Amino acid sequence: MSDRKEEIIFPRPFAFAIDDFGWMTGNDHGYGDHQGPFRVGIDRKMDVDNYKCVVKVAETMRIRLMGLFILGEMDRLNILGKYPTTNPDGENWDNSENICDEQIEIMDYVKQNAAHLEFGLHGILHEYWPEANQRKRAEWYNLDEDHPWPEEIMQDHVKCFKEIMAQYGLTEEAGHSFPESFVACAYGYYWNPDGKYSTGSVLGPAGVKYANTMFEEVSELNPPGKPNGGGFDHGLLVVNRNIYGTMWHDYTCLPTVPVDEQQSDLVESHWTNWLAPDDSLQDETNQKWIDYLTMVQKQRDRYLAKNTQQFYSQWLYKKYTDVEEKTVGVVEIDNTKMPDIAYGKEFLAGMVLKVALAKGQHISAASIDNKEIASYFEDEGYGFLYLPVLEQKKYTLKYSIGSSILPHHVYNDGTYNVYSFTSDNGKVTVNLRLYGTQIIKITGFSSPQKIEITNSNVALLDTNYDEKYKTLLLNVKAHDIIGETTLINLIW
Repeated sequence: MSDRKEEIIFPRPFAFAIDDFGWMTGNDHGYGDHQGPFRVGIDRKMDVDNYKCVVKVAETMRIRLMGLFILGEMDRLNILGKYPTTNPDGENWDNSENICDEQIEIMDYVKQNAAHLEFGLHGILHEYWPEANQRKRAEWYNLDEDHPWPEEIMQDHVKCFKEIMAQYGLTEEAGHSFPESFVACAYGYYWNPDGKYSTGSVLGPAGVKYANTMFEEVSELNPPGKPNGGGFDHGLLVVNRNIYGTMWHDYTCLPTVPVDEQQSDLVESHWTNWLAPDDSLQDETNQKWIDYLTMVQKQRDRYLAKNTQQFYSQWLYKKYTDVEEKTVGVVEIDNTKMPDIAYGKEFLAGMVLKVALAKGQHISAASIDNKEIASYFEDEGYGFLYLPVLEQKKYTLKYSIGSSILPHHVYNDGTYNVYSFTSDNGKVTVNLRLYGTQIIKITGFSSPQKIEITNSNVALLDTNYDEKYKTLLLNVKAHDIIGETTLINLIW
């Protein structure tokens, strides 16, 4: 019998929400007597390079960062005039000073880099103008007077966002979905899960699934009160986030509160925090973020969520699921308390567990109820076990550590989610959620005779087979900027 102590770790997820992508101008028109938007608080024109630096960090860390977009200054057709509460000039809105080819370049870049930067919803211009040049805070809830804006006007703001998306070909007809993630401007989220109307009742039907805010800013609504609290509101899973020293308008501004003292899983940041005051300093700023995220990945009880769905999924598992390793290598998982609503809109991906590995060690075997785990990954001294989507029942996970890696698995060093992985009778099936263009690595099999992808909106760009490591590499591309779900079948 091994004398090793408990090995399995059930980590808290870690993710940044990055507010305020989308502005074309950075300077603040909100302070003093000015009634315009606050923007990102820096005096500069925003360009595609300000996106590339964030994507570079995400690529290095193999994560998909949650980007939240303000789209008003991306309006090329002056449609904000149809929705006067979205802007300081009302029906006289004129965006001529921002209309340029760089808008198209930026949005094309965002579409092309969906593997590492999520296109999420933040708002139109962040605030609310009941009349021209009379600004109220904020766009989705009246924080000045502690009451909701009219529901029909909130619906108009959603329509406006969709119409701006359409100017860049991001329509349902073209195969693109509305954003799944949302952050309320200035934390103005109308929490009302037991009522007819709430922020969730407006955004849920549009396609939003995930939201985050700082609940203490709307305490009059009796939202979830714990620092890492959250809950469902009309089909949205809303969690609390916090700010740990990152001021919204400060360049190169990273959290100052130690990770082990951060009470919320989700950490607030803003676009400016990821930028350097001068282009010559941007590589240095990038490295600071890379070093910070690497430090997080090294923490025993935390891990970098690969994407937003995985983050929220792990948050749910941590809230509702019990994990216990009574015998080393045998883990009992009780998921019977997971609420039904977690399955209705596919909130759940697979649970993430991890094991500390010494140099030269790997997870050499792993199964859940005698079936394959969904995928595997190694990083910063840990082996990460990505389990299949768990049903409302009890499971037994068995694993062992050795000098060789799992014989058959998906090695997930990308930002996609594997929902399940099965191999039987000359066929391997991988069920996954794909973002952007990525390489799927399937290890332990000979080169297949046939490859089938069931979703026609997922393109197989290229295939390679590594004989040395018996690994099939599939270069695949999801059409929808929000992501595509598909089965990949390998047949011999």
